[in-house]
Amino acid sequence: MALTLDEVRKIASLARLRFSPEEERLFTGQLGRIVDYIDQLQRFETGGAEAAPGLPVREAADVVGECLPREVVLANAPATALGEFVAVPEVKGAPGDA
Repeated sequence: MALTLDEVRKIASLARLRFSPEEERLFTGQLGRIVDYIDQLQRFETGGAEAAPGLPVREAADVVGECLPREVVLANAPATALGEFVAVPEVKGAPGDA
């Protein structure tokens, strides 16, 4: 789907961006290719359709498995607390919280 220069200007306006005339021409082609790719992805159906000729779409089943041993998790942690927990920075609250 080819985008028009007016459509690119509208997108830029909605995104509060300012482009030079050269950038508008450049982005018109680039955004058009992005929209074409999105259209192509939307046409691709999953749920039993074939991903490629002869290759069925496979979905992995959710399987409950064993958890990692605590020692393995703690060995990979950047910091630990009391030898049992992963230490993380203190959370002081979101901006605006009183």
